[in-house]
Amino acid sequence: MWPSLRAGDVAEVEPLVEAPRPGEVVLARFESSLVLHRVRWCDGDVCALRGDNGEGEDPPLPVFRILGKARRVRRGGTVLEMERWDVGPRLLGRWRATVKRQLATWLGRTGRS
Repeated sequence: MWPSLRAGDVAEVEPLVEAPRPGEVVLARFESSLVLHRVRWCDGDVCALRGDNGEGEDPPLPVFRILGKARRVRRGGTVLEMERWDVGPRLLGRWRATVKRQLATWLGRTGRS
């Protein structure tokens, strides 16, 4: 989720009480992991998520697998409200993710960035 979330950030997540809206950052449970990703679309039953600098959407996910919405982030000793940490995808972040994926390919490693 870089640049919105950085290594070492701690996200405060509030429970999901209604279907998330596009653009919100949510905590979701996939088969083997928990992720914080941005909602691309949601029809009330199923949502599509994507990391800010990922190449594509994650597979559609039932709403019951979304555990909550990110509201605040602790960065270092400072607590940041949403408008100060949620900057969304940026050109530099997309470039960084592309370089990271290419380097992993060259080194024979696979996985998500």
